[in-house]
Amino acid sequence: MRLTVNEVLLICAVSFFTAFVWIWSNVEDKITINTGNPVIVWWTTGFPSTSESIKCESDVKCDVYSNRDIEKNFEVGAYLFYASNIHFEDLPLPRRASEIIWGLYHEESPRNVQELLHEPTLSLFNYSATFSRYSDIPFPLQYLDSWSDIVSKEYFVPTAKKNSFLKDLAPILYLQSDCETATERDSYVRELMKFINIDSYGACLKNKELPQKFKDDYLNNLNDNEFLHFIARYKFVLALENGVCEDYVTEKFWRAIKVGNVPIYFGSPSIKDWFPNNKSAILIQDYPTPETMSVYIKKLLENDNLYEEHLMHKTKEAISNNRLIEELSERPYQTDALNVAGKFECLICKKLHEKKTRQLKIRVVNKNHYNCPKPVSALTLKVNPSNDWVYLWDKTQKDAEVIFKRVIQS
Repeated sequence: MRLTVNEVLLICAVSFFTAFVWIWSNVEDKITINTGNPVIVWWTTGFPSTSESIKCESDVKCDVYSNRDIEKNFEVGAYLFYASNIHFEDLPLPRRASEIIWGLYHEESPRNVQELLHEPTLSLFNYSATFSRYSDIPFPLQYLDSWSDIVSKEYFVPTAKKNSFLKDLAPILYLQSDCETATERDSYVRELMKFINIDSYGACLKNKELPQKFKDDYLNNLNDNEFLHFIARYKFVLALENGVCEDYVTEKFWRAIKVGNVPIYFGSPSIKDWFPNNKSAILIQDYPTPETMSVYIKKLLENDNLYEEHLMHKTKEAISNNRLIEELSERPYQTDALNVAGKFECLICKKLHEKKTRQLKIRVVNKNHYNCPKPVSALTLKVNPSNDWVYLWDKTQKDAEVIFKRVIQS
């Protein structure tokens, strides 16, 4: 018997629906089995998206769920929050701080969730996983893809070749499309342009067109092989973060290290702790005006030996910073967000088992875990009261106090 197209489609649809119901019913069965393990719930949506039993060091086990409804069936021991998806009007209240652990996962810049810039809101949580070295699960090297990226010459262009490109390229690359930032980086670059040539390809201060092959969606292809070869031709790159926090170091810095540009950097005050070598970047605070920075850059353009002192990780394949070496050795998980989440879940699981044996002391997250002070301008190296981000910083300080009181008094 031959089936019509409509009959085939109907059979496929029924089969798909049956399979979906079977899978969903099995998921439901999975999350309602009482294993006796402590229960951890990701309160926020989007990360992670599965529910499972985990086994951690010392053979401790917990059941981790991304379905809030599990609290109807079991006693929840901990709630975890992915900061980017937090809604402070939607929290698992009452807080019951002596009974339930709250954990905060936050990898984003200070503009992402501004209430978390302030200690009252941070102190609602007991443990953290952030880019700060003082976090319980720290990942300051989250944007470094691998150790080999630092010394690899895959994209590296020798100095003599870079010099030949200066006939068609400026010595400095600027590539940004977020033009209203807390650090006022465009103001700095605009002033620097008065003293030295800069090729600016992004929406911000654009003065040069990208090649056609990169125009369509370059923001989502910044790590593509061909694009990395394109930017590697530049001697310097302006790597200015959109916010200033201790240990918040993004791909702007690490991409330059990877391809062999010298970063002109502004952002994390502790960036030197993550330099491969002591001259791996040029810091704006060391040359406090754009004019003095331009004088130093021109000096390097005239002296290849001085320039290459900033590229020892490429030219000599040398890394002298023991702190960086130790960080990568002791915490290899941090270059993978899922591994970070797994480490965080296991930390919370361990704490829940300690709680069962009454060995756990109540503690709270403090400012060191996410230290983002009032925004400072890259141009003046001071707080600009007229900056909208400064206004928002002040406003959310008051908001944080309101949130804290509401949660504590719930």
